[in-house]
Amino acid sequence: MRTDAALTLTLLAACAAPASLHAQSVQSATVEARAQSGLDGLRRGRDAFIGARDFSAALGPAQSIVDAQREQREPQYPADLAALGLIQAELRSTDEALTNLHEAIGLVVEAEGELSPTLIEYYRGLGRTYIKSAQYNEAIVSLEQAQHISQRHLGLFNVEQSPLLDDITTAYLGLGDTVEARKMQVERLDNALRRYGAADPRVIPYRYTLARYYQQSRLPESAREQYQEVLKAQEQRLGANDAGVLAPLRELVSLDLLLTQGADSERRDRLAAVLGENAAANAVERGLSLALLGDWATVTGDTAGAADYYRQAWSALSASSERDAAAYFAKPAMIDFVPPLSPVDRNERRRPYTWAEIVLEFDVSREGLPSGVRVVTRDARTTALQARYSRRMRETHFRPRLVDGEPVATTNVRSTHYVRRYVDRDEEEAAQE
Repeated sequence: MRTDAALTLTLLAACAAPASLHAQSVQSATVEARAQSGLDGLRRGRDAFIGARDFSAALGPAQSIVDAQREQREPQYPADLAALGLIQAELRSTDEALTNLHEAIGLVVEAEGELSPTLIEYYRGLGRTYIKSAQYNEAIVSLEQAQHISQRHLGLFNVEQSPLLDDITTAYLGLGDTVEARKMQVERLDNALRRYGAADPRVIPYRYTLARYYQQSRLPESAREQYQEVLKAQEQRLGANDAGVLAPLRELVSLDLLLTQGADSERRDRLAAVLGENAAANAVERGLSLALLGDWATVTGDTAGAADYYRQAWSALSASSERDAAAYFAKPAMIDFVPPLSPVDRNERRRPYTWAEIVLEFDVSREGLPSGVRVVTRDARTTALQARYSRRMRETHFRPRLVDGEPVATTNVRSTHYVRRYVDRDEEEAAQE
């Protein structure tokens, strides 16, 4: 990239030229400087729009930057081309995005070689573009190429490849291959364990990520194992009653609440005890822990106890600049909703599937109980599943909305659920045309 210093040197060189060429040289350098500063300004504008995720606004300057270099390219032209491709991908202009990304990759390969580390993000962008257009096999090929280059430069077990593993996971899930998707997430943690060691606190975020993946995959016991490992590591490092164990304890208590409906209170009681011993703990940690104790009381039918915990949680979060209490408690939150399994989830038949949306609407009382549950979206192909979701929602407990720390009723609450369903014959034939 040409810097301001380089532009200055260009103008200084023009001043040192013979007198007969002086005016022409200065004029030429000035025009070049203006053109260059124009592109730099466009790049800053493009990047600002990208940072704000306003891709429609970013498209214009991105296209202008590329068009301005069609005849005479600057060194950053491949990056400009890739940026345009990624913007087009976000705007679902898939064909144009793929064309530009492939061209950018080809230019880098030609200039720097097929194993250039520059290509890691280019291949990742290409893979994510394929994912957006549901071309999952192509996505995996591109992302694995990025991973291969990453491993060549940073080592086989480098943790910097974690975003690539997340994207490969997404692609495998798109194919319905949960086995390979799970392997990717386990590999993500294994890399961190090899890099840092099991006792290193830098491993904790990787365990949390895997645990949440397991929760989303409806594997609560596997999630519990990861949270228990985090708890054990924090106990060994900080002590059994340190405030640092509150976060993993909350995750375990939430799972207990989901799976046992409050029947197993051992970890809940420990959470309350540790919280009691750490009155000076971080306000957010206290607030989140108190809110969870309120949730436990809600599920177990202790309405008065729940309201008291929620008041304390509001007070704790209000004392922190890190979390807005009003925003955190602005709407009811599901505590123990367990999504019903669809035929795809049960793997009843190995057929292509797609996603459907089920939207429920209902009221939530100040005690956290739903009423008037109704299905807003109608899809004849998911009628049975809609009925099961409606029934399950009626059985769910909610943390009620809080206003100035007090539980209040809320009407017309909407809850959107994305479910997998098998593709019907007409859709399948259309996809193959």
